Parts: sequence; structure tokens; C-alpha cells
Amino acid sequence: MDENKNIIETFTEMAPRYEEVVNSELNRFWGWSYSGFVNHFIQMTPVIKTAKILDIATGTGIIPIKLVDEGLALGRVYGLDITLSMLLRAKKKASKNHVSEKIDFVCASAMGMPYVGGFFDLATCALATHHMDVRILLSECHRILREGGMLAIADVGGSRFWKWPGVKFLLRIAAFVYFLIAENPSRAWAEAIAVSNVRSREDWFDLLSSMDYEHIKITKLKSKHYWIPEPLVIQAFKPLVGEKI
Repeated sequence: MDENKNIIETFTEMAPRYEEVVNSELNRFWGWSYSGFVNHFIQMTPVIKTAKILDIATGTGIIPIKLVDEGLALGRVYGLDITLSMLLRAKKKASKNHVSEKIDFVCASAMGMPYVGGFFDLATCALATHHMDVRILLSECHRILREGGMLAIADVGGSRFWKWPGVKFLLRIAAFVYFLIAENPSRAWAEAIAVSNVRSREDWFDLLSSMDYEHIKITKLKSKHYWIPEPLVIQAFKPLVGEKI
């Protein structure tokens, strides 16, 4: 797909400086450091040490490495990303931190994950859903999670006014111009396209409910600017068969 090709090209170019770029952007827009944001996300996510955990769009592997390095996950942790150059950096970092034997990195799309159904207890995804077809992602997560398994997402959230006619079009133009100046044309196109995938808290709740998730909790995190789309942490569970109505 052309969109996937653009994403791969964008993040291949970003890979050597990915953490530096994300840290700078989170500081500028939300007032968070990258490590601080990830730490807060992990702290908000109830992790059972023996759980089978998958980190989707793992990038340079910061979440799997932190889970293992800090003893939060005692079992094998999996990291999936569509960009090989990001995973190569993740593997190098895991080796440097002496945790590579406990993490399985796989290069694949979140739109068709190479895992059997019901394999994972927890699936996480941070700062990436706006670059995906969220319906397909949620369907795949529902498939690979066991009954009672948890999905935890952290990403940018929009507000209701984004649905007003012309608003998203103007936001796409603004995103394209900003990232064209700050980065390059490939990143500008990727972020402009991503605007259409940003959802409000209400949108997330309705979508998760419609796709057979339950116990949905959506938390708005602090943001530096009121006019910047807000950071959200989203938690939802795949129902137990006995709990379905």
C-alpha cells in the first residue's frame, strides 16, 4: 500500500534520531519528555509479571526493554514494528542492556500480526495508532488477546470540534506545513494523513464498545497547550466468554 510505503520510508529515515525527535516534539507540544511519557504509560498499565506481552509499533524498543530491564515482566516480551531499521536499533539497544534473550522482535504490520489467536495477555501501543487503520488494529488486537486480556494505548486525541466541516482539512494543511519545515516531505505527508486517524475520547469509547471490548477507561493526560490535541491513555479488555451478554 502507498500509505504503508510512506510510513516505512518516513520512519526508516527517522530511525537513527527517532528518540531525539520524539523527545523534542513531546516537550514542545505536551511538555513531556519521551522517557517520562513512556514511564507514565507503563505506570498506568497493570502488568502481571508472568504475562505474555506484545508491544505494537515498538520502534526502538523502549517499552519492551524497560519492562524487562526493570523486572516488570519476567516472561518473554514481544515487540512488533513494520520498519526494519527501527527494529535493528531496538535489538542493538536490547543487547546493550543485556535483555535481548528475553525479547522477541518481529518485523511485521499491525494490520496482520503473525501470532495465533488468544496468545497474549497484554498488548500495548504508544504514539502510533494515528498512523494506522484503527479498526483493523483493534480487530487484530482482539484476535491475538486471550479472553480477559488487556489492550493499552497511549496516543494523541482530538476533540469534538474536529468533526466540524473543513476543520480536519485545515489541520492536515497545518500539519503538512509544520513538518515540512521541521522535518522533510515524507514526514509531512505521513503526519498530514495521520490527522484523519485522530479520535476524541468519545470516538474511542464508541469504537471500542462496538468492537466487543469492555471495561473501557480513557484518561486525558496533562498537556502544555490547550489548543494542541490532548494525550490520551486508553485501556480496554477482551471479554471473558462467561461475561458476555
